[in-house]
Amino acid sequence: MFEKVLILTDFSEHARLILHCITDIHGIREIVLVHVIEDIRAPMGKETIETFVTGTAENSLQIEKDYLETLCPNIKVTPILTTSSDIAETILDIAEKNGIDLIIISAYGVGIKTGMLTGNVSTAILCHISRINVLVMRYKIIEILNGKTYEKFCPMIFSRILCPTDFSQYSERAIALAGTMKGVGEIILLHIVSPNETGSEVKEVSRTAEIQLRAIGDTLTAKGIRSRVIIKIGDPASEIAATAEEDDVSVIWISSYGKGCLHDFLLGSTVNDVVMNTKRPVIIIRALD
Repeated sequence: MFEKVLILTDFSEHARLILHCITDIHGIREIVLVHVIEDIRAPMGKETIETFVTGTAENSLQIEKDYLETLCPNIKVTPILTTSSDIAETILDIAEKNGIDLIIISAYGVGIKTGMLTGNVSTAILCHISRINVLVMRYKIIEILNGKTYEKFCPMIFSRILCPTDFSQYSERAIALAGTMKGVGEIILLHIVSPNETGSEVKEVSRTAEIQLRAIGDTLTAKGIRSRVIIKIGDPASEIAATAEEDDVSVIWISSYGKGCLHDFLLGSTVNDVVMNTKRPVIIIRALD
């Protein structure tokens, strides 16, 4: 499914961790390794600054390319270095032109503001209307005596996948795609019931949802994939994040569109809230139509 992957790098520790994770995603044929230098608006010495920055970036990008080729000798690695005043738009343009299936963004802890891409860049990539899937990668943080160290969720990023669903065609498609990934250990099917219903309505909706979830689970079982069903009542984004922690999932796999989402030409509001508040990696599966 993810044959051509675009990795954004700023040559940081978090970016380097992404390179390790790539080896655990089966089926990749090509990795496009991208670094975008922000256009410098300096009144004096601009050319000298640009020459130094570009030279340093070229060297760092080559080092990461060589490292990737050591990790993945059978995968083609294409480095791209460019300068732009609109980093997010440039990244998306590169992804479109190269037929990318998955863009990977590194993020640290909760939210994305302290990740590799900050502020408007990350928001623009996540919220852009696009058919390109996005993986927001996070890492477990372990406290040690001398400071913090990072434990990647890889290997086995697909060992326990949390698939929230509202039973829309988009959610169903996302779950079906999750079932095609190699290395899937278990898929947890989650449906959130609105707390605004009356007591009897909540029971009826929950009962109906359980029947639907078990039917989806039977389909996965037929493919040799273990599954579990969870139904919760409450705010979708909060319950998704809570379930991800409670069940120690390796990744949240979620569709970017579904029933009731406030699109506003951006991500569905629930998806956006999940990405911003979870501590787990999130794969956002884009709608085809």
